[in-house]
Amino acid sequence: MPRKGTQPSTAHRREEGPPRSPDGTSSDAEPDPPPGRARSQALATAETPSEEIDNRSLEEILNSIPPPPPPAMTNEPGAPRLMITHIVNQNFKSYAGEKILGPFHKRFSCIIGPNGSGKSNVIDSMLFVFGYRAQKIRSKKLSVLIHNSDEHKDIQSCTVAVHFQKIIDKEGDDYEVIPNSNFYVSRTAYRDNTSVYHVSGKKTTFKDVGILLRSHGIDLDHNRFLILQLNRVKMVEKEKDALEGEKNIAIEFLTLENEIFRKKNHVCQYYIYDLQKRIAEMETQKEKINEDTKEINEKSNILSNEMKAKNKAVKDVEKKLNKITKFIEENKEKFTKLDLEDVQVREKLKHATSKAKKLEKQLQKDKEKVEEFKSIPTKSENIIRETTTKSNALEKEKEKEEEKLKEVMDSLKQETQDLQKEKESREKELMDFSKSVNEARSKMDVAQSELDIYLSRHNTAVSQLGKAKEALMAASETLKERKAAIGDIEAKLPQTEHELKEKEKELQKLTQEEINFKSLVRDLFQKVEEAKSSLAMNRSRGKVLDAIIQEKKSGRIPGIYGRLGDLGTIDEKYDVAISSCCHALDYIVVDSIDTAQECVNFLKRQNIGVATFIGLDKMAVWAKKMTKIQTPENTPRLFDLVKVKDGAIRQAFYFALRDTLVADSLDQATRVAYQKDRRWRVVTLQGQIIEQSGTMTGGGSKVMKGRMGSSVVVEISEEEVNKMESQLQRDSQKAVQIQEQKVQLEEAILRLRHSEREMRNTLEKFSASIQRLSEQEEYLNVQVKELEANVLATVPDKKQQKLLEENVNTFKTEYNSVAERAGKVEAEVKRLHNIIVEINNHKLKAQQDKLDKINKQLDECASAITKAQVAIKTADRNLKKAQDNVLRTEKEIKDTEKEVDDLTTELKSLEDKAAEVVKNTNDAEASLPEIQKEHRNLLQELKVIQENEHALQKDALSIKLKLEQIDGHIGEHNSKIKYWQREISKISLHPIEDNHVEKIPVLSPEELEAIKNPDSITNQIAVLEAQCHEMKPNLGAIADYKKKEELYLQRVAELDKITNERDNFRQAYEDLRKQRLNEFMAGFYIITNKLKENYQMLTLGGDAELDLVDSMDPFSEGITFSVRPPKKSWKKIFNLSGGEKTLSSLALVFALHHYKPTPLYFMDEIDAALDFKNVSIVAFYIYEQTKNAQFIIISLRNNMFEISDRLIGIYKTYNITKSVAVNPKEIASKGLC
Repeated sequence: MPRKGTQPSTAHRREEGPPRSPDGTSSDAEPDPPPGRARSQALATAETPSEEIDNRSLEEILNSIPPPPPPAMTNEPGAPRLMITHIVNQNFKSYAGEKILGPFHKRFSCIIGPNGSGKSNVIDSMLFVFGYRAQKIRSKKLSVLIHNSDEHKDIQSCTVAVHFQKIIDKEGDDYEVIPNSNFYVSRTAYRDNTSVYHVSGKKTTFKDVGILLRSHGIDLDHNRFLILQLNRVKMVEKEKDALEGEKNIAIEFLTLENEIFRKKNHVCQYYIYDLQKRIAEMETQKEKINEDTKEINEKSNILSNEMKAKNKAVKDVEKKLNKITKFIEENKEKFTKLDLEDVQVREKLKHATSKAKKLEKQLQKDKEKVEEFKSIPTKSENIIRETTTKSNALEKEKEKEEEKLKEVMDSLKQETQDLQKEKESREKELMDFSKSVNEARSKMDVAQSELDIYLSRHNTAVSQLGKAKEALMAASETLKERKAAIGDIEAKLPQTEHELKEKEKELQKLTQEEINFKSLVRDLFQKVEEAKSSLAMNRSRGKVLDAIIQEKKSGRIPGIYGRLGDLGTIDEKYDVAISSCCHALDYIVVDSIDTAQECVNFLKRQNIGVATFIGLDKMAVWAKKMTKIQTPENTPRLFDLVKVKDGAIRQAFYFALRDTLVADSLDQATRVAYQKDRRWRVVTLQGQIIEQSGTMTGGGSKVMKGRMGSSVVVEISEEEVNKMESQLQRDSQKAVQIQEQKVQLEEAILRLRHSEREMRNTLEKFSASIQRLSEQEEYLNVQVKELEANVLATVPDKKQQKLLEENVNTFKTEYNSVAERAGKVEAEVKRLHNIIVEINNHKLKAQQDKLDKINKQLDECASAITKAQVAIKTADRNLKKAQDNVLRTEKEIKDTEKEVDDLTTELKSLEDKAAEVVKNTNDAEASLPEIQKEHRNLLQELKVIQENEHALQKDALSIKLKLEQIDGHIGEHNSKIKYWQREISKISLHPIEDNHVEKIPVLSPEELEAIKNPDSITNQIAVLEAQCHEMKPNLGAIADYKKKEELYLQRVAELDKITNERDNFRQAYEDLRKQRLNEFMAGFYIITNKLKENYQMLTLGGDAELDLVDSMDPFSEGITFSVRPPKKSWKKIFNLSGGEKTLSSLALVFALHHYKPTPLYFMDEIDAALDFKNVSIVAFYIYEQTKNAQFIIISLRNNMFEISDRLIGIYKTYNITKSVAVNPKEIASKGLC
């Protein structure tokens, strides 16, 4: 039954189908059922037994509760919100045709108009679109909403479209429209009382419209129901009275048996307690040893990890080292070839370039000489002509300057008259001498030029010969040195190659030896570990097995195979499983029952202990059952997983294991064990056992393992283990030594390879240069001879040379003589001039300087004319020689340039290849020393680690043997404890009458210590068992009684299970109820406080409060709204006047808006009951405080609508409502009102 004040289950709501529209239909066409009828139907459905039951679990129901929806809008500034832009009414109520209401302001819009004009129809149009029922829109059915007037009849439908957009508020009336946020929702009603919805023109359902509007913060309520379910439990009556008589007889028998079981329990517990005391003592010893060896084990683990890391690092470094070395060798071989080619090309290029440069210089000189010789006649004639003209001009200028000087001197004649006369006389004489001097100098220069030209070819030939001899000497010296170096290399290279081959053979031998020793050490280490394990297992077998094995070794009792667990192997994965489920692993296998009897007699004689034996001669019966069988889920059979060397032993293993299966988990084991046609014995990998009878044993925190190994145990002595360890240490040291020798040998081979490569490179380079140097020497010899012949050919004629030299000397003597005399006269003139200048320095110096300058220029002109005349005479002869030289040189240059271009291209290609090879080689060689150093360091560290590891292994071995010996004894005692525990597990006390099954009593240590002689208890058990044999009760009556009791208990268990499930649902319901209460109260306090604040502000001093009718359960009785108007007492809201109710309601609306903002508010004449003052307060509050919502208010009070941002005027003419939108602020600003 649904409870009042609670929300219905979401599970039940899921089964009801799609949510209904507020019209009560899912398709907008179904008529609205009366509320009372719908309620009664819901209640009837909840009470009907055939109601569909929600079978989901509690967790599924809790997970189906959705989280609180995110708020569609917030009060934060700048947050987006929804607003209505305008409403389009088409044939809706009083609106005929299509009428647009709006646009509405983003905050405060008022709808005004006279009574009966259709103001309230604006609100009705919005409610119509939001899915309200016809009754809520003041109509009986949807068809009544269609407009009907004299002018507009038989209209088939009406439509209302509300246009929305999302905005972000800005300052003032401005706002920003969020892109792509515009949409409109429309609803169309038809004459048949059906309606359809559209969103932005697309047809949809009201469910989707509701989801859309809720997502934008418009809250549309919907109904919910809760259906609770009750389950009934039937109990089974106990049918026990008919069995009461025979049961009492059986109870006496069972009581006697219970006493026997208790005494057996005491004996078993005593033996277990005694064994546990011994184990505790051994565990104490073990803990002491473990404490002593903890540090050694930690060090050993650290060294082992370091050893692995170092070995891996050594391999990585060796790979890197070999890769780099090979790369360097390959690159150096490439470079050698390229270097040899480069040397050859460079030598040819050097020779060709040198020759080209010389030819270029020679050509330039020859061309310059040609041009010079060509231009000499013209230039010389021009020079003569220009110089003669210049000389004539200078003569005229000189005359003018002399006249000026004469005028100056005339003015000074009185003072220097005598000196002037003497100077003039000397100057006339000097002029005569100057002409003679110029003629003599011209003759001397011409003679000297002829001599120089005559000797120039010989001097050039001599200079070229000297340079050729120097080059020949240098080439011969280099050739000699390189031949000596080649001889030295040819002597050393075979020795180096032989030494390198020997070292490489030795390295190959050492590498193979290293591989062999590493393999030997690895195999020997594995053997040592296996021997240690075997020795430890042999020590842990106990004194009984040791004695039997000793008899086998001595040969006194032949036919002994050994302990069954030691005769086979199994994967380590199944160690726990087989150790837990196979107790026969400790049995001793012998060839026959006779051998087993001999062993038993031997143990009795020696009083060593007891043992169980398996005779192979009796195992043949199991041979047929050993074949493969089909198992549930293809679960492996434990017997098939055991590997043995001797086929005869397999029958013994089948005897011990039978068809026991092994499962991965307890769930799988449970599925496999309980099959319809057969039950299986199954053991899990964790040691949990399900017997064929259905009992489950094993598991727990301590599991049994190690009773069967992954390899067959070999008999070995401690002395043999020590010898193997010593050999392992020697071989390990030898392996380290070989590794060190290998590293040293690799470094020596690297040096020899480098030396060999350098010698081969040098040999190839020098061998290639020998031919070039020989050719160069031969060429230079030929050139020297040619140049010597040229020198001889250009030797001047001695007579002609002597004649020319004598001619030069004659003209020189003549010139010197004339120049000397002219110099004396000139000196006298200067002397006289200086005297005159000294006398008239300030008047004559400037004029005399001009005259001296002119005289100097005249001398230069005379000299230039003489040189030009000589050049004209020798130009033709020299021009012919120079032109021949140019032609010959140009041909040689052309050939040489082609050769240089070819060699340069070849050299560039070689240089690019060599540069890449050198770069790669340098990069590799740069990284090589660091890697070699790292390699040596790693080997040294590895050696130290190995030495430390061997030292630790010795210490750990002795401790390990002690621990294994203790573990062996503990294992033997644990096996015995398990045996006695199994005996106890077989003991179970019979339930007597209605009493609970009495548990096997567990004796305290004090009680166990009090048992001095367990044999006396054994005697008491024998007496009691004799009494039991004499009784013959009907135990069937107890079984029948027990069946009835089990059936009764089964029904009780079912009831308990259902009750627990009910309690869980109750607790979950209580938790959800508390959660809902807490969430409700948090919002309730926020709304209450805001309500107080709003009401006090609206009434200027009043007070308002929301109170819970039932504070323990606010959902049962609801909330009361109490108000204290200013200067009045507290009243319930229904006792207030109309105006007070309006103010109180508005305060609550604004408080709810503060708690959960809503983007839109529609209010219909809320100010009707308010006085002038309160209307103004409410209007200003709406305008100032609620800036994050859109208010559309129908009002007839000017205090209200004059404050609004937008006025929507409604008027009615000819039975048709019309509207007009006005912006009052805009009208006010234009002065229209």
